[in-house]
Amino acid sequence: MNSFHVTELAGPMQLPQVQAPSLEGLSVTIPAQAGFSAEEVQQRFLEVARPHATERYRYPSEGTEWMDEVLLSIAGYVHGKLIPFSVRKEVWLPLEPEPLLPGLYETLVGRKPNETVVVDLVLPETYLMESLRGVQARFVVHIHAARQVKYPELESPAFLQALGRGATLQEAMRSILQQMEQERVQDLAYQARQRVLDEVAARTEVKIPTGLIDQEIQLRWNASEGVTVRELELSVQDQTESLNNWLKDPLTRSRVEQQLRLGLALGAICKRDGLQLTPEYVEGMLKEQAAAAGVSLEALAQSLRAEPENLARIDQTAWHLMAVEHVMSRAQIHFVPA
Repeated sequence: MNSFHVTELAGPMQLPQVQAPSLEGLSVTIPAQAGFSAEEVQQRFLEVARPHATERYRYPSEGTEWMDEVLLSIAGYVHGKLIPFSVRKEVWLPLEPEPLLPGLYETLVGRKPNETVVVDLVLPETYLMESLRGVQARFVVHIHAARQVKYPELESPAFLQALGRGATLQEAMRSILQQMEQERVQDLAYQARQRVLDEVAARTEVKIPTGLIDQEIQLRWNASEGVTVRELELSVQDQTESLNNWLKDPLTRSRVEQQLRLGLALGAICKRDGLQLTPEYVEGMLKEQAAAAGVSLEALAQSLRAEPENLARIDQTAWHLMAVEHVMSRAQIHFVPA
């Protein structure tokens, strides 16, 4: 097996010094969002109902059909070079049209498990990477498995009782809509926090070294797509191309630089404003994590003690959360009504 590993990663680079940005006049406005369409509610309903559907795996001699779920590994190429962020390994996907990859999943209909398919297509004008729009591409897809999914009769009393969303299909749909609306509120709060933090980063005057950005991108690649391309045993050339795609992608570089800038800003704010991380704060954070994971605080503590490196991560996370809460307490958020 050919395997490419990043060897240029040195020890942690020295972080630049930064002056804490002002939090005066920190204000953001969050625009209203459109309501949910009937199609969106129906799609979420099917996602919620999916655990109650029955599955039948296709035999190796049996072709796939529309709306099957297929276990795929995928890699895309343009002019023989790997398409940035196109590599995926053993992911379950529904067999339905994908506007960003026209013809890809259509070609997989009737194919059999353990079959490898090469699909040529033209990337649409809506493709996420502007430089690849309208370009001829080739995707290599391996079908590991396929399963036929059959939903129960959605209006049957037995299904509705098992679903626990109401006695009728209409009540269940209203319950799903209410859940989506609650999630929308949480999403708006998340957007508000991100915009405030973006503003804090924008107020932070510091030059992030190119080498620091490269190092952080390499670390992230090694922990994600780097693992995938090695497990798929792609050529060393493809693995090198995968890393270079990450290093050269303007959006990736911009995001990493923004996150590094924000991290430096939050650290400087903690120091300037005299924030102190207390055992009580860390315990409260751990209680929330334990509750979210459905385990006891003691069980979580034991798992952390078993892996000492996790304690450092907990400490870093607690500092980050405390700094973000401090910043948000100084910000004004304006939500535009729908």
